This record gives sequence, C-alpha cells and structure tokens, in this order.
Amino acid sequence: MGAQSGTLSGMGDISSRAAYPRHWVFWDGECTLCGRAARWSERHDESRRLELVAYQQAPSPPMTEALERACADALHVVRRDGQVMRAGRALLFAYGELGHPWMAQVFARRPLIWGVEIVYWLVARNRRRISRLLSWGGAEGPPARGASEEREP
Repeated sequence: MGAQSGTLSGMGDISSRAAYPRHWVFWDGECTLCGRAARWSERHDESRRLELVAYQQAPSPPMTEALERACADALHVVRRDGQVMRAGRALLFAYGELGHPWMAQVFARRPLIWGVEIVYWLVARNRRRISRLLSWGGAEGPPARGASEEREP
C-alpha cells in the first residue's frame, strides 16, 4: 500500500496496535474551513462512529510524530483496525461512515477517485484563502461530546 492508505511509511506500526472503539479523524485545528467541516461531521455522526480531533490536540496513541507531520498537509483517518487513510480517500471514508456509503464507494473507484484527489488537493492547498474569502471566523472544531448544541457554524 502506498501513501494513500495502509500503514504509511515512517508512521510507526499503527495497524498492529489494539483496535480503537471508533475511527479517528484528524483535521487541521488552525484551519477555519476544516473546523467547519469537522463541526458539520460531528452533527451528522448519529452512530458516533468517528472521533474528530484537531491533529494538534490528538492523543498518542494513535498519533505519532510521522502522522502529525503528515496531518499538517491533509486530513487523515486512522480506522478502528489501525489502517491509515489520507486526503480524498480519508474524506470519502468519513463521508461513508456518516451514512453515505454508496456515494463513497462510487467516488472511490477509478477514474472518479482521481478527480476527488485533485479537488481535495486544490481545496487543501487553498483552504486558508477560501476561509478568508468566505469571511469565516476562527477554526473551532466540534463541541465536546455532550456539550450544548447552541453553537452556530
């Protein structure tokens, strides 16, 4: 497996660790666009399958030094079984876990996955500019589990 999924080179032996109760989703806590997406995901995670955490605040394990460096460039998911996914594939996996598995499966196939990765790359590289253009405030992520839902995105 390459840099898109599996045990990423230099990220330690994530896949051999004990299974996690939920899938970890690591997003950029300094990115407003990422924070808004994390809050949206939190609200739609009715089955509570995802543990959304800004990578800068993630516990170790599952966070490693190599994974932290990689998270600075792209969204990462560490699945319950320890498999690591990044960028567009991680986004599709999380979307599938939020109740849209058919859409995630369709877009994960060639040639559509290539388009997903290109669009992901363009948005990721311009996420701060996009946030400024949309005049969004800080990069708050999801509220703590059980916290009041009074926040507006």
